[in-house]
Amino acid sequence: MISAFVMVNSVPDQSEWVLDRIGEIQGVEESYRIWGVYDIIAVVKTETIEELKGINLNIRKVKHVLATLTLMVVK
Repeated sequence: MISAFVMVNSVPDQSEWVLDRIGEIQGVEESYRIWGVYDIIAVVKTETIEELKGINLNIRKVKHVLATLTLMVVK
């Protein structure tokens, strides 16, 4: 199992809408609005790196997403 945290920057005042869309993406286990450099953190769990790449692409395609940073968990 591959786990990763995806940090998301969104358009100001659109983070709640973006959060809802990200939460609908298969493979996103949890997602939260946060304060700081990033607006949202998503917890992603997949079986393969290819699936993780696909989820990242789907997150980036969400309207009002400006940038992402993916942090893979090392166990």
